[in-house]
Amino acid sequence: MTEPLPDGGWTRPGPMNGTDTLFWRLGGDPLTRPHVSWVWYLEAAPDREVFLRGCERAVRRLPRLTHRVADTALGVGPPSWIPDPDFRLTRHVRQVRLAAPGGERELLDMVEWRNSAAFDPAHPPWDLTLVDGCADDRAAVILTWHHSVGDAVTIVAAARRLLTEEPGPRPPGRGAAPQAAPPAPPTVRSAVADLAGEARDALRTGVRGLSAAGGTGAGARLTAYALSRTLSPWSPSPLLAGRSAALRFGSLTVPLPELKAAGKAAGVSVTSAYVAAVLGAFSRYHGHHGVVRDALPVLVPVSLRRPDETGSGNLVAGVLVSGPIGDMPARARMAAVHESVAEARGAVVREAYTLMAGVGALLPRPLWRRLAPAVLRGIDVVVTSVPGLPDTAAAGARITHAVPWAPRGGAAANISMASHGDLCGVGTNLDPAAVTDPDLFHRFLADSFDETLRQR
Repeated sequence: MTEPLPDGGWTRPGPMNGTDTLFWRLGGDPLTRPHVSWVWYLEAAPDREVFLRGCERAVRRLPRLTHRVADTALGVGPPSWIPDPDFRLTRHVRQVRLAAPGGERELLDMVEWRNSAAFDPAHPPWDLTLVDGCADDRAAVILTWHHSVGDAVTIVAAARRLLTEEPGPRPPGRGAAPQAAPPAPPTVRSAVADLAGEARDALRTGVRGLSAAGGTGAGARLTAYALSRTLSPWSPSPLLAGRSAALRFGSLTVPLPELKAAGKAAGVSVTSAYVAAVLGAFSRYHGHHGVVRDALPVLVPVSLRRPDETGSGNLVAGVLVSGPIGDMPARARMAAVHESVAEARGAVVREAYTLMAGVGALLPRPLWRRLAPAVLRGIDVVVTSVPGLPDTAAAGARITHAVPWAPRGGAAANISMASHGDLCGVGTNLDPAAVTDPDLFHRFLADSFDETLRQR
């Protein structure tokens, strides 16, 4: 049996794009460490040998998983992905037993621990942990990766293919990985030349937009709007002002059909219903503490990928919206969120964001590490929604549901949601220095989702 070739971007060594570089730079500070974790909950513990063979197949199909990062000598310009000559699958895949009593809190503690640990820069920045000993003889798989490897859309696209295709022949040596000659790390001069090329391409695109019939000034206005949405000066909440590198993870499952029905009843998308439910929790949290706020600065990641782009790396932009947390009915909040998010997404200019990321990649590493936390802490909440997996199995064990946890990036919280079958998994990544009563917030989050679902 001949295996299909891997998706583009997963195969060859080479330089990072601008957005990948920015995520790599963020990893230098624990406050902004850009690790993503995903937990797949299994109805039973899978066969260990079958599980390992599946991991071997993933590495064969996606050689990027065998590449490590080679940074530039001065920390200026994009680093490169190069083959790890010492790659061993067992360094990245492990099996552990969950501490008694094997409940959700014990599993979340394990995910927190793995998410807060730095990756060894001498090896590929990802790992996979098979967890047994969960309650009711269940198991879980924890996937953690550095955001520079790829955004959630591309990781899920790869996982979809790996989980649904039949395995090919087993390789002769466990953990063996295809190797290629490493490219020369980019110099400052080559990085500047590449960025100049990107700038010329973006300029040509802008000129074409400005010269199109009926389009005079539209491209410039959209680009300016995109910049304003990225650097908007909305004031953060004083209640959420504290910042630390500590993590407090939580999770919640929501029935997807009911969430869709609630959004449809309000005339909005399921994503808008989800974001509104999150903001309803922050409204309750502020009200409990006697803090009156009409809105919070909320960062909403927006995928820039075209349907045919499923390779590794990041093609994502972040736009700031004014998240309504004033006292209002759930339907009114959904409508306000939908209008704000639709306006922001409609103004996204792919060329503008990729050019901005390329320029940011040229900042010296020490300067970036000083500037990034100061800029990013002006964001209160990041609300992420990504596509999930269909109802499927891993190594013969059915996946019942899945929950993602995305990095805060210096914000007070990142609330992430992904669907799996008829369930939505919501992962909360809270900074306990900002959200000082995480248990109370999680109760408010459950209450807010209950109110949202009643609108259907």
